[in-house]
Amino acid sequence: MEVNGGEDDQYEEASEWFVKYLNRQGDWLEKTRGNLMVAATVIAGMSFQVMVSPPGGVWQSDICSSADQTGTVPVCKAKAGTSVLEHESSKRGLYLGMVISSTVSFSASMSLILLVISGLRLRNRMIMAILVTFMVLAVLCISAAFFFAIALVQYDDDKIIYILMVYVGFWIVFPVIILVSQLVRFLGWLICFICCCCCPRRRRSPRRLLPLTPSPAR
Repeated sequence: MEVNGGEDDQYEEASEWFVKYLNRQGDWLEKTRGNLMVAATVIAGMSFQVMVSPPGGVWQSDICSSADQTGTVPVCKAKAGTSVLEHESSKRGLYLGMVISSTVSFSASMSLILLVISGLRLRNRMIMAILVTFMVLAVLCISAAFFFAIALVQYDDDKIIYILMVYVGFWIVFPVIILVSQLVRFLGWLICFICCCCCPRRRRSPRRLLPLTPSPAR
């Protein structure tokens, strides 16, 4: 009976410690709800602005040749309001990369805003994971969109290319450092959880109060 009782105590202490950890994470998300809304709104506005005002500008009028091979219908290579760099063969890949990264960033930011204003409890573990994933995805994609936008408008300048390489290196190393730190934190949590299960804290026995002896009368 004593062995079973000790195992039950170990399980209860480990469960209480895990519940407290989840509550701390939920409290952090609840407190930063407003900050998440502001950050997601800013990122969504940046992504939208990149798409409606692309680097290089837009064509102000249609650019059409006189006619096609039949000589009857004019052939238009560019139409008013479309991006100038959209059909530039040498920078087609950069333009598509900017469009994809901006679209993903905008979608992730709007999804995060919708989750925050929907009234769902942020203490839910699944909601926590979705919010963090959307926020990381939005930040990384808007950073990639900035890189593609700068690469589109630069003209093979060695200094600018060097700056872009440093920028790319930073956004490769910095997320890796964060990922490693989170992994170390998770491993530390896992070790503490295992220690709580295997080596529970000893409960102190209540102190016995000694009876007060009357002082001898003088």
